[in-house]
Amino acid sequence: MKTDTVRGVLWVLTGTFVFSLVFASGKLSGGTVPVLQIVFIRYLGGLVVLLTASALLREARVFATPQPFMHAMRALCGIGAALCIVYAPMHMPIADATAIGLTQGMLVIVLAVLFLGERVTARHWLAALVCTAGALIVVRGDAGGPSLASTHLFPALVAFLGALLLASEIILIKVLSARERPFTILIWVNGIATLLLTVPIALTWEPVPLGTLLPLCLLGPLAIFGQYCNIRGFRLADASLVGPIGYSWIVFAGLIGFVFFGERPGPATLAGVTLIVGGGVALTRMHARRPAPAVAVPPAAPALAPAVEPAGEPAVPPDAARPSRS
Repeated sequence: MKTDTVRGVLWVLTGTFVFSLVFASGKLSGGTVPVLQIVFIRYLGGLVVLLTASALLREARVFATPQPFMHAMRALCGIGAALCIVYAPMHMPIADATAIGLTQGMLVIVLAVLFLGERVTARHWLAALVCTAGALIVVRGDAGGPSLASTHLFPALVAFLGALLLASEIILIKVLSARERPFTILIWVNGIATLLLTVPIALTWEPVPLGTLLPLCLLGPLAIFGQYCNIRGFRLADASLVGPIGYSWIVFAGLIGFVFFGERPGPATLAGVTLIVGGGVALTRMHARRPAPAVAVPPAAPALAPAVEPAGEPAVPPDAARPSRS
């Protein structure tokens, strides 16, 4: 129905906006809070929300899993992606960091071919090359001015590493989701990530003013709410329609950079973003139209609550190359 489609689009737009705030949290906090602390607070906040929901629903089955190693691998990728995605905008224009981060849609395709044995066509590779060209243009910068390669090379590389780790996490989510309930996936990643970060945080914690700490405590709940919005959107509308809406991340990131920091994207950034978004949308639509493979997959157990994907990156349908993004 047309009404459901409109509602689905609005839900995904809301989720993307929420994650744009989460990803820009390091810069919005003034750049004074260590990235490791921001990521720890985010995972801890998400874990508290999930444990509270589990207790209220009196559901203990969410803790049972036959794949603890896969959850641990996914948590490591998630931690790394979150550190990179929060760090990069703190040290370079938000729109530029976001543009590079959007290449994760293309990287998902590459990893799916390498590790899941998925088949892609020449059109998929062409769209992936378009995304890559866009990222290189953003890094190269505007003619006649300083390029990111000379002024922000390290943050740009960190942004790309974040995209690679996020794409790796998405591949692991696809593997886990074949047998695990969404709530189980969520609670394990938040729990393992919090546990892994506890010792480093205890050794390196720096005092944070209460006025800065309180907004950061909202990151975990915000990330879960963002996932809820994305899931609602994909349930109401076709993936081929709402999938590309995730690329509105670059619009929200640009607005945040302009409103709060006076950042104005230059011609090179705009050109690069056009190629990245164009290639990403093409990849999304090609995957959405691809017939599902005839593979018998054991049905997942019923979800404990409305399905929500991992707190920290935008929800990505198993066969859709779209942004988001831990």
